[in-house]
Amino acid sequence: VSFTVSFIAVIFEFLIAIPLGITAATHQYSIRDYILTVFVMVGISLPTFFFGNMLIELFSVKLGWFPTGGMHTVTRAETTTIGYLLDYLRCMTLPVLTLVILSLGGRMRRTRTNMLEVLNSDYIRTARAKGLGEGKVIYKHACRSTLIPLVTNMAGLLPGLFSGAMITEQVFG
Repeated sequence: VSFTVSFIAVIFEFLIAIPLGITAATHQYSIRDYILTVFVMVGISLPTFFFGNMLIELFSVKLGWFPTGGMHTVTRAETTTIGYLLDYLRCMTLPVLTLVILSLGGRMRRTRTNMLEVLNSDYIRTARAKGLGEGKVIYKHACRSTLIPLVTNMAGLLPGLFSGAMITEQVFG
């Protein structure tokens, strides 16, 4: 269970953090960058048990959209395989959301920093001077160099997937 929750959270983390980091870097010192920075700092600052309990209170207790804990709300005999799978995904939504939001900040800031460093490189200035469009410069040239440290960082995530999200599991039962 720990591995599954962590693995799904890491996939969503990368899919969300990389575009946000690129957006923050390409719009440096704009209102967009400041909003993302505030969002990231709030996400980094909140402890898992606090944020998880906030999500349970809002989405489970007040709105009733998700169960307050557990892996399933139905048994396999009560429903079809697809219904059982959908119930499993419904139960996993809040723990995965907690992990994604709380770990998104570090990855986004790392992407932003790498992108800013790459955008100040000589070959990026040369590509702009040659008349390439800004989109092509950013997404073809700068993104490739930005992703190298992030892909390297993925190797360090593997042990963390196996150790899991112990606090998150405790919060969501």
